[in-house]
Amino acid sequence: MKQGKTFGLIGEKLGHSLSGQIHSRLFAALGAEARYDLIEIPREGFADTFPRLLAEYDGLNVTIPYKRAVLPYLEALSPEAADYGAVNTVDCAARTGHNTDVTGFLRSLGERVEALSGDVLLLGAGGAARMMAKEALRRCRSLTVAVRDPGSENAASLRQELAGAAVRFVPLGQIEGAYDALLNATPVGMWPQVEGCPVDESVIARCGFVFDAIYNPAETRLLQAARALGIPALGGMGMLVLQAAAAQEIWLGRPVDGDLTGGLVRSLEGTSHAG
Repeated sequence: MKQGKTFGLIGEKLGHSLSGQIHSRLFAALGAEARYDLIEIPREGFADTFPRLLAEYDGLNVTIPYKRAVLPYLEALSPEAADYGAVNTVDCAARTGHNTDVTGFLRSLGERVEALSGDVLLLGAGGAARMMAKEALRRCRSLTVAVRDPGSENAASLRQELAGAAVRFVPLGQIEGAYDALLNATPVGMWPQVEGCPVDESVIARCGFVFDAIYNPAETRLLQAARALGIPALGGMGMLVLQAAAAQEIWLGRPVDGDLTGGLVRSLEGTSHAG
């Protein structure tokens, strides 16, 4: 690649984002001459700012609340981005949107992806939950979505999007039965409210595997409870690093080595508590 390429992350609030650190370390390890910026955009300024950034940058990552807002400005979408209706990576030269969240999710699960072939319990109904629900439905025997308010806008939207599929929606406090996998796509337990846990220990005890998409802290209360019960559990740092690596594969046109990402995950898990 030519020198001086520029990449960045756009979002409304990026004060505790690890993306700059992750991408800078990946670029350095790959010998790529590139800069990565954190670009905060207020909602009222998005329409004026994003087209300019598309022209100025070689590639962009996209986070809350703009993963759907970028769609009208792009000329093409990858199959995953089109399926989920959300973009987290943009190839600016091609004006193409991609969704590497799903790549990071599946790659981080590794062999544990087999747990998605059974009965799956998904917590939450936001953007990450939408992706996880669709991936679970490609594989699972049954999917139960537990939400704080089944009548909420997010829950109604997800229910409509999954219409026709064998999905059951229940309140978080009324989860019954046993599950092969529990997937947490809620922010409960995220820094700085680290004492929170999205479900009671009695629910966790009835699950064969637990995945928590939260990466800060690396050890959430949910993960701690699962491991104390002897249940295999995985946090979200791997997903975060691997979706970033997948974005770089798009931007640079070459694979990122698994040993590199694995080492980066272990390093960041030791320093994930924001200060």
